[in-house]
Amino acid sequence: MYLFTILYFVMTNLNIRIPKDAAICIAVMHHLSTVGRRLQCLRELRRVVKVGGLINVQAWAIDQDSNSKRKFAVADAFVPFNAQPRYLEKVNIDERCRSNASEMYADAYEGAQLNAKNGLVVFQRYCHLYEKGELEQLVHETKGLEVMESGFESGNYFVILKSTSL
Repeated sequence: MYLFTILYFVMTNLNIRIPKDAAICIAVMHHLSTVGRRLQCLRELRRVVKVGGLINVQAWAIDQDSNSKRKFAVADAFVPFNAQPRYLEKVNIDERCRSNASEMYADAYEGAQLNAKNGLVVFQRYCHLYEKGELEQLVHETKGLEVMESGFESGNYFVILKSTSL
């Protein structure tokens, strides 16, 4: 069991500002489209976590549980992201179309589609689906990180890492 205090900050995963005893990186790595950016993310996590500190990384797996609604045929895919219009940047909604704001939002964002049934704006987002052992391989290519534990849970591969001296 790993016990540590978690502080929550929003910042880019390629330029973290605050050194800590531990870090979590959940639902981030699968949105990085190149190996170089994935390695940079791990190097940045290593940089900000003190020697001896722990890092938890979790990313979507290409292998999914049999009861999962997600099924992937390829490792690099675009998956739908359903956004409620109230969370999107405001657009000028024509007075005549106030009853169909979702359609106005879908038209305002390039590449977005309208899910009229649910009133959602659907974007396609990039995801890299990890194969078994792929996260560990990235860690082995990153100096100053040691795999303490790895596995599969709820459709994600995970690694628990220890920051070591360079």
